[in-house]
Amino acid sequence: MAYSELFEPMLLGKKKLKNRIAFAPVGMCTADAEGRVTDQVLCHYVARAKGGVGLVIVEHTMSNYRYGLPGTGALGIHADTHLAGMLDVADAIHAFDAAAIVQLSLGLGRQAALHLEPVGPSAIPFEVREGSAPRGLKFFEGLTGGRPKKLSIAEIEELEDLYVAAVIRLVRCGFDGIEIHGAHGYMLANFLSPLSNRRRDRYGGSFDKRLTLALNLLRRSREVAGDDFVIGFRISGDEHLPGGLTLEDTVKIARILEEEGVDYISLSTGTMESWKYTFPEKEGVILPEAETVKKAVRIPVICPNIHDPKKVAQAVKNKKVDIVALARPLLADPQWPNKVREGRIDEIQKCIFCNNCLSTLFQGFTSRCTVNPNVGRERFVPEYAPPPRKSRGRPI
Repeated sequence: MAYSELFEPMLLGKKKLKNRIAFAPVGMCTADAEGRVTDQVLCHYVARAKGGVGLVIVEHTMSNYRYGLPGTGALGIHADTHLAGMLDVADAIHAFDAAAIVQLSLGLGRQAALHLEPVGPSAIPFEVREGSAPRGLKFFEGLTGGRPKKLSIAEIEELEDLYVAAVIRLVRCGFDGIEIHGAHGYMLANFLSPLSNRRRDRYGGSFDKRLTLALNLLRRSREVAGDDFVIGFRISGDEHLPGGLTLEDTVKIARILEEEGVDYISLSTGTMESWKYTFPEKEGVILPEAETVKKAVRIPVICPNIHDPKKVAQAVKNKKVDIVALARPLLADPQWPNKVREGRIDEIQKCIFCNNCLSTLFQGFTSRCTVNPNVGRERFVPEYAPPPRKSRGRPI
């Protein structure tokens, strides 16, 4: 089989994956106003799981409503009213023999100025400077966020409690794990970064104290979910900002997370203030950062931003990464994994790096794709209907 390296099974924590291809967490904003699963959310994940990935990482999901994205279509798991829909998502992903993990977030942090009052570890606003945005998102340049409200100790402790409650719900829904979202300049990333965390208490003031919140979430999540539950951590390898998190910092953090029992590192890069690095115009740009982290840890490392099957296979074969996460390529063609496995490379509908999927989203629409007209409309495509359940129900 061509590209056989991609289709070798592996363990992620104690969960066996059928291959080394993941669907990266891609926010689509198609949940309802309360963040509950809709038919569109469900069919979107059916399409990608059916396409042959070994792992689906469900999009940026809010553990609380207060600091998330109320009313915007962002997914949430902050109340029991979300259980039924998320159970359907987990069951649908599992029906295609893929693992189901949810990227779980504390909220938007100081980057929330677009939608609600910004909050964070310190009152440090953000600024999207000229030349920092990628193609299709240039309208963000010049945006300056308001001064964030500094969270109190009590408010941070409440955030932890809400996060743990969300983890318990995901366990009940049958998900295989969570990915703690500590990347891209959102709430948890704000605590990790020396640029945005200038506290002088147990949640900041030194490198070790900036890790307090992340380690609390990891330890408490493990306590309630158990050893078989996969817990990963997504982090920006480098924030590419003066005074921000560096790759050297991230290597140190990754080693500490490994010692604390995290099952994998999902490597991304940048923040909203440096998005041209997060969404580069060429593939493979993030790979050197992921390779650096992989050399420092023994646990699996996941890397996005590689589109070409040959380059994906080479990255895995040469042990630069363990799993490649596809975002834009699987929007453009959900069947990418199956086509590669079957040797139908020439049939892949390729992402053209136009970032229309992002620009439509941030202009108030749901995400759309220039090369795949079905994106955002999977609920109307018969082949993406949820498969029949294997039984009438199961104990929860």
